[in-house]
Amino acid sequence: MSLSFRLRYLLGLIPKTQKIDSAWTELFKMRDELHFIEASAELARYNELKLIVQSDDFQVKKREIKNLNLKSSDENHLLSELATLEKLKPIKDYFRFIQSSDFETVNLFAKSPELARFMELEHIVQSVDFIERKTETERLRYKGSAEYFKRHEYQSLQRNSRLKRYYKTLKSDDYHLFLKFDPAVNGDLVDFKGEDLKVKTYRNFLKSAAYKNMLIVEKHDLSNKVEQLKIETGSAHFLEYEAYLMNKERYKTTSDYKVFEEYTNLSKNDEIRFYRKCINSSIYANYKEIAASAALARLLELRIKIGNPEFIQRVEFLKNKKRFELTAEFRLEKELGELEKSTLITTYHKLKKSSELSFFDQWDIVLDENFSEPHLSTKLWEPENYWGAKIAGFSFSQAAELQAYSGVKNIEIKNQVLSIVTKAEKLEGKVWDPAIGLIPKNFEYSSAILNTGNSFKFKEGVIEAKVKFRAEAAITSAFSLTGYEPFPQIDVFRSGHNRVGIGIIEQPGNGTAKKLVQIKGLNFSDFHIYRLEVLNNSLVWKINNHVVHREQFTTNSVELFLNFVGSIHKPLSSDALPHYFEIDWVRCLKRKNSEV
Repeated sequence: MSLSFRLRYLLGLIPKTQKIDSAWTELFKMRDELHFIEASAELARYNELKLIVQSDDFQVKKREIKNLNLKSSDENHLLSELATLEKLKPIKDYFRFIQSSDFETVNLFAKSPELARFMELEHIVQSVDFIERKTETERLRYKGSAEYFKRHEYQSLQRNSRLKRYYKTLKSDDYHLFLKFDPAVNGDLVDFKGEDLKVKTYRNFLKSAAYKNMLIVEKHDLSNKVEQLKIETGSAHFLEYEAYLMNKERYKTTSDYKVFEEYTNLSKNDEIRFYRKCINSSIYANYKEIAASAALARLLELRIKIGNPEFIQRVEFLKNKKRFELTAEFRLEKELGELEKSTLITTYHKLKKSSELSFFDQWDIVLDENFSEPHLSTKLWEPENYWGAKIAGFSFSQAAELQAYSGVKNIEIKNQVLSIVTKAEKLEGKVWDPAIGLIPKNFEYSSAILNTGNSFKFKEGVIEAKVKFRAEAAITSAFSLTGYEPFPQIDVFRSGHNRVGIGIIEQPGNGTAKKLVQIKGLNFSDFHIYRLEVLNNSLVWKINNHVVHREQFTTNSVELFLNFVGSIHKPLSSDALPHYFEIDWVRCLKRKNSEV
């Protein structure tokens, strides 16, 4: 790609820097002119007139005015429409009803407290909950209820022959003798000697039907069951609810019944009966339907329109064959035609059709540094090595560099062009030796470095700068982007001997760093615009808007800041210095609705 660029550059097929700059200036001039016109009263009036005159309503109205006659006019149509509506039976019935005494009576009673109470009660008694409660209460029966079965079970147990025999056994002498002799009861072993008759009686009891009956009763816990049922069926709550179930008129005992009874009595009221009969009649249904209908609304609207004096004047207007020239519409149309030919409106149409201005719909300018002030803006630019200032608090040079950084002393701004000036001068500074660290050093040269690490960063977008420098082996002029760490470093350009290098420096000195792509053949006595497009993980380098290199960048989510630097790597004669790394402008663009 670099060979293709070099050939096109030599043949003059690459846009000149001045042409690109002029196009940028012209773009803003066009935008400003468009904004001026858009804010003008003349354009506002033009758009207003255009909207009116080109509207369907206006054109229809114009044709109608020119072709008007009373027979086919809207006025005649309105008269016919009104006559048709007034002949409709539902509408005639509507007016007949609202003029009747029944309508007056119904309207007066509709505001009465009796009707309000009736409607309130009707809402209650017709509610699902109320109906369900009433139905449930009336459906209740004593027979088959839980209370019925408990009462029946208790009475059955009271009549149970086993229980009667059981209670009789508990009162017998044989049972008391059993309690005395049985070890399961008293827990002692009884000496049966000398007790032959009692022992015999005890043993006979164990074989008796009474004992067997007692065991069955106790096994089924019948005595406890009957006692529990006796307590439960004798409780006040049980007896009250049992009586409630046995009462066939139980619903009358509920709070709901009073509401139902009041509602029933009110429904027999003559006025309410008349009111309900009336609102349920077909004539009232017709009244409600017509009252809310579009037909009635239209009829009333037509009566107002046709009775208006302007309507009568309109009829006279319809008889004039040159009527359009007398209208406001004709004057608006004439005014629009005159504006359409004006210089301002002609220019506006030309600018709106310009494809160049679509730039402002797609991009935001987030950085536009033109060095218009005579001094460096320290709000944006830090005249230090970012990592040196962050780590050591001051700039230092790398081991392979022969210059010291002296901040703003080596930065000049003249005619809105910033220069990083590399000079021959003795200067004390610091150098970073990877084996030792920071050590003092006396330098023979000085230069400067700029960064935006603390003021401006971006993730995606376009970064470009218009610069000029001598491209030689000993002096490096570079524009690079770095993120949270010094590397990887993206070189927008890095000067060499009659060339510039572009690409990504992953980690210098580790033996695996990629070499920069070298671009040769540039006329370094001229300014050039170096551009880098960072979109998603794709990097595209351009020189004067021509693509010279593409590369993928895996750490695309890193925020990047700007670095401009001038450095020396070989001794130079004093004739070669001072060296000026000139920066005319720097700007950054981002797509609309994307992160900076």
